[in-house]
Amino acid sequence: MKQKNVILMVVAVGCGLVAAFLTSQMSAKGQVEQVDVVVAAKDLPVGSMITREDLKTAVKTRKVPKDGLPPAYVTNPEDLVDKKLSRPVRTDETFNPQDLTKGGVVTLPEGYDMMAIPLGGAAAVAGFVGPGSRVDVITTRRLGSQIRAFPLLVNMLVVAVDTNIVGSKEGTYPAISSVSFAVKEKEALLLSLARNAGCTLELKLRHPNKNPEADKGYSIDEVIKLLQDDKEKVDVRPTGSDKETRGGGDAQPFKGIDPPTGPVDPPAKAVDPVKPSPVEPVPAPPQIAVVKVLVAKTDVPPNTVLTKDLIAESFEMRELPKDFAADALTDLSEALGKEFKTGVAKNQWVTWSMLGIQGPKPAPQDPFIAPKPPEAGPAPSTAKPVVKRKVHDVAVHTTSGTLIHRYEEVAPGQWKKVAEMSPEQAAREDSKPDAPKAAPGDKKVD
Repeated sequence: MKQKNVILMVVAVGCGLVAAFLTSQMSAKGQVEQVDVVVAAKDLPVGSMITREDLKTAVKTRKVPKDGLPPAYVTNPEDLVDKKLSRPVRTDETFNPQDLTKGGVVTLPEGYDMMAIPLGGAAAVAGFVGPGSRVDVITTRRLGSQIRAFPLLVNMLVVAVDTNIVGSKEGTYPAISSVSFAVKEKEALLLSLARNAGCTLELKLRHPNKNPEADKGYSIDEVIKLLQDDKEKVDVRPTGSDKETRGGGDAQPFKGIDPPTGPVDPPAKAVDPVKPSPVEPVPAPPQIAVVKVLVAKTDVPPNTVLTKDLIAESFEMRELPKDFAADALTDLSEALGKEFKTGVAKNQWVTWSMLGIQGPKPAPQDPFIAPKPPEAGPAPSTAKPVVKRKVHDVAVHTTSGTLIHRYEEVAPGQWKKVAEMSPEQAAREDSKPDAPKAAPGDKKVD
């Protein structure tokens, strides 16, 4: 073989080797490294709780180019079990471990606290507000003849609805009664101020893609001014502020309400007050001593044996004037087993004489011998003088008038009710010459 042909063959082999090398390099560059990661199988709203059952329908595993992955992602589906999403995750989007929190625990942003206000379903956007939603709190305030409506707070994070801190599977809360927000201290004070000022509170659900720059015109200090007028002052004092403030930033002196700019009416002329005429003191009514005694509720016939059941059924304790009920019994337990000799009328109190208890025997006296009548002249009259019985009048005052209850002494220490009459009738009876006179002072008893 000629030398020229050998050289050409060597050159051809070298070109082939170079071409093969370049081809292999180009094929190697076309292969991209891929990683198995866990992504969402469907759109998952914020606050969603991922259970073990949800791993079958809510998540899936797919290969994703490593160069296109975020700095943090989940590769093991077990890491999502019993975790709650603090932000929404779209379909085929990876899960960030920082967006997963342990379920059942309220997660608040740094520097925020939690506050709940009562809100019904209509005021909470018909129940479409849930944990993780962003809302504006709209208020309506009546001041005199004006009605003001304005945003009270904007871009508020809802952390719980009632006692639910995760979103429901239905996505709504039709029986909502309260909503809890992540608030700063001044926002919490403003919510409390609006509620106690009689403002109507409603929620406006914000669009997820609404730009926070739209809230630049909002000022919490201006909102506090809208809650007051010339008659009502409001005051919001964050913790640690030793001066009255109108909210926002450092504490500033509270200057009060600006004075009116219109014409001011001259002050009214002072009028000397009229001195009231002295009022003579009314003398206090005289105090009447009373005593509690047992009074019959029904008529008790004679020869009735006194028992505990009879006391409980037929007697009751009443207050009567001590002047004419001093001999009445207040405790009948000492006379159990005794019989009523004369019986007890209704509304009559009980005395020892009714029960036949013998009193002390009189002291012995010398026998009395009547002198012999004179032989001449008519025999002296043996007729005994008529003794008038004692009576007691008790005045009973009612709403329909005054009624006099007249009691007559039928035996020593034993009284019986004989009549009920008006004060005029009692006066006419007392004016009769043969009528017994009531004891003085009895008509003053109520």
